[in-house]
Amino acid sequence: QRIGRIEITDLVKDGDAVSGAVGFHAQSGTPCLFRAKAVILAAHNGGWKGSYLLNTCAGEGAALAYGAGASLRNMEFIENWNVPKLFAWEGQTGMLPYGARFLNGEGEDFMRRYSPKLGAKADPHYNVRGMAFEVRAGRGPIYFDTSTMSPEGVEIMTPTGGWMKLNDTKLKELGIDFFKSKTEWMPQVLTSFGGTVADKDGWSGVPGLFVAGRARSVTPGVYMGGWDTCKTTTTGYIAGNSAGKYVSGLTSAPRFDDAHASGTLDATLSLLGKPGVYPKDVVRLMQELMAPMDVCILKTGKGLTRSLERLEDAKRNILPYMTAPEPHYLVKLVEARSMALITEMYLKASLMRKESRSGHYREDFPERHGDPAWIVIRDGHDGMDLRADPVPLDRYPVKPHRYYMDNFAFPKTSAI
Repeated sequence: QRIGRIEITDLVKDGDAVSGAVGFHAQSGTPCLFRAKAVILAAHNGGWKGSYLLNTCAGEGAALAYGAGASLRNMEFIENWNVPKLFAWEGQTGMLPYGARFLNGEGEDFMRRYSPKLGAKADPHYNVRGMAFEVRAGRGPIYFDTSTMSPEGVEIMTPTGGWMKLNDTKLKELGIDFFKSKTEWMPQVLTSFGGTVADKDGWSGVPGLFVAGRARSVTPGVYMGGWDTCKTTTTGYIAGNSAGKYVSGLTSAPRFDDAHASGTLDATLSLLGKPGVYPKDVVRLMQELMAPMDVCILKTGKGLTRSLERLEDAKRNILPYMTAPEPHYLVKLVEARSMALITEMYLKASLMRKESRSGHYREDFPERHGDPAWIVIRDGHDGMDLRADPVPLDRYPVKPHRYYMDNFAFPKTSAI
């Protein structure tokens, strides 16, 4: 049965095993208790409400898994994206092969400076990195030039339906033909690439809790264009099948304590109607903590520590005082609380990974270091517990013998 407009706030457990979930109706505020022999977590792992069609991805997937005792990994990897400064547009990775170009303020195809072989036909995270170096060197702003695309490319990439068609029509009404112009673009922090640790069967390690879709840690830390549909369908099938087998093997259903479940939910519902800090202010703060270049693109220990110190202050003096005037804003409160959690995970994991690898670039540690390892996070006795787990390459039939990052040479900074 599909039950819509429900915000899930917590997973309920019987000892170590998940036995259900609690939440509330987003319009009426009606409490909702769900008894279950197994739960499949398929909520997006979360993001920072960038304007690029992602204003509803906030982090509840990570928060629910973390609260239930599951482990998360790869939280230091985020989706940094190129976007137009004044509007939204999709398809840059499709347009670049047809002749589109990223240019700096001097009209140079600047990515050739960092990768003569690939140029801008690269993973967007590397293009964003190049953009940051160019702007810092005084060669900004950055433009996306589609006027050099082939006629075939323009025909293929011109929107024919959906929001992109509406966008294209509106732009033309304003006198802007996207495929005959050079528009200013900028980087933007979008979503987390991390997720809940799960085995090949989608099991999280917590009895009764299975994971699918972008809530699960399967993204390699860079952009995999068009992969989400494949990922959600395959991991969803696997998790559903595994949950069914788990349930069929139970001799009895896990105990669901109504009083305990209601008490857990009351901790969130009690925030309705009180004076205090509105969720939008916390969301704005998290965006401010993530936005600096030395935090999200050219990471440094100094930049990451600066944002982490501000976050720790917010955890003491701002987050405990969040409130919501009505249920709709209580949903926003849960999102803001979750966003603060994934921000903390990102900052701490980024500080711990003292190397550059894949989409994670530490300007103060620009080289790869040693064999690959996952940074794994779980809820410890005294707060967030982080550890490094080596990737078991000895069990992999295909061993890495070359790295995508070796196609690029970015400037080395002597002092950060």
